[in-house]
Amino acid sequence: MSSPERTLEAIQRALGPYVKPREEASHVRRILALHLQSFLGESPVPGSLALVDASKPVSPSSSRGLQREYLEALSTNIQTRQEHEACRQRIEHRHDEPFTSRTPKTDPLQEHLAMINLQKKQERLQAVEKHIELLSQKPAASPGFLNPEEMFMDSRPLPDVPRDVVTALALDDAPASTHLKELIDQLQKHVLRAKLQLKKEEQLLEQVKSRSSVAPGTVTNSAKLEALNTSRAELINWIEVELGKAGDGGADDSSGNSHGSEGPPNTTRLDEQLAGVRAKYSQYLEARKLLLQLVSQQTKPVINPLVDDALPPAAQTATPPPPTHLLPPYFEQLLSVAREQKGLITQKSHFNITIAKQLKETCQALDHLAEESQLIPAHPMPGAARRKPAGFGEALSASETLDSFSRVKPWVFAADSAKIATLEAVAEKIEEGQIALEGSMHTIGEIDQLLHTEVKTEVGVGDESVEDIWLAESRPAGKSSATRKPKPKPQAVKDVWDLLDGNLGLLRSENGTP
Repeated sequence: MSSPERTLEAIQRALGPYVKPREEASHVRRILALHLQSFLGESPVPGSLALVDASKPVSPSSSRGLQREYLEALSTNIQTRQEHEACRQRIEHRHDEPFTSRTPKTDPLQEHLAMINLQKKQERLQAVEKHIELLSQKPAASPGFLNPEEMFMDSRPLPDVPRDVVTALALDDAPASTHLKELIDQLQKHVLRAKLQLKKEEQLLEQVKSRSSVAPGTVTNSAKLEALNTSRAELINWIEVELGKAGDGGADDSSGNSHGSEGPPNTTRLDEQLAGVRAKYSQYLEARKLLLQLVSQQTKPVINPLVDDALPPAAQTATPPPPTHLLPPYFEQLLSVAREQKGLITQKSHFNITIAKQLKETCQALDHLAEESQLIPAHPMPGAARRKPAGFGEALSASETLDSFSRVKPWVFAADSAKIATLEAVAEKIEEGQIALEGSMHTIGEIDQLLHTEVKTEVGVGDESVEDIWLAESRPAGKSSATRKPKPKPQAVKDVWDLLDGNLGLLRSENGTP
């Protein structure tokens, strides 16, 4: 870190406790204003407390309490401001001094020579930096430039070393005391063995030629065309298989990169294989174009050389030219069909890659939701174990194991289980409520039995006016007043004792008896 940045950080660290947001500063100001107002009381302030003359010293000797502390802080502030002003004036006076008085006199020639040396040094450093950048851009600057594994990755494996060569090398490694005669004998044995093997191969070739009934010169154009179509079909099938493998390998590579460090080597290997397939296919296209050009060329008439009349007529008749003019239309049709099949193969590989990526993203989202979900652990599906982290083998075949149904099935089972559990809980609560309601009704009946029959009559009248007790409570006061219970009518007087029932005290008070 440079020195200006360190200085800036030190200044920010020192001013951190004193620098506050605008809202907090305004809040502190309001608190201080209220605090000062509480000390001043109702009397008006003669002047602003912040306007203090810095030239006059403040003596807090006659004050006490908070006022004394404030005056001491004010005197300290005035002293600090005076010191700051004096320091600023000294710095300004130093800047106003002429530059020549502060710097010693130097020779202009020495300054010019020093400047030339610095320029040369700068040019050398720039040249070195430029060449370092150029070297860093070359492939030799990469760490794996001379790595034998990367250099020989696309090369074919070396064939097995023959046993004869191994024995010869072993003999070469033998001590120098081996006799020259033994070496000559071994060389003669090798030569004899090679001759015998050559004779056997020649005999096998003669046998194959004798067995074959078709001579190379007697092959017809239709047979050649059929063989060409067969080779073309085989080549197209091979290209489709290779492109399908490349698409599956790309999906496997994209899924394997999210599992571990085994991804980058597989990615580079698959990319190199795909590049090899493309190179082979481009070579095939070039060869096919060359073949079509050769076929589309016009056939030149064959000029027979002059033959003496003494020769027999069979020798004078020349072989007719092959009818190659019939092949170009078929080649054009085959070329159009090949283009269509190439487009279909490319589209199929694109679809495979897109579907594999979508399945991978969907499965990753489902796995992430399953890890954060509280529903699946609460209602696990029987017989389904939790997914383990994929290893190297699973990463290579991720496109084959991406099964979204197996990831969605636990969610469906957990949702159904939660729904059934909720319904069961609601049914239990309803049953408990019904039992409590029956108990309350039974208790109300017992209370009615303990009371007089008149209360039952009143309750019955209330039931006729309001059918449901809960509806009666939910109705407003205006409506409930219309359905209030009517007062019981006084019974008719039947005899004298009915008049005296409950009124004996009144009779005594009227007669004046104590």
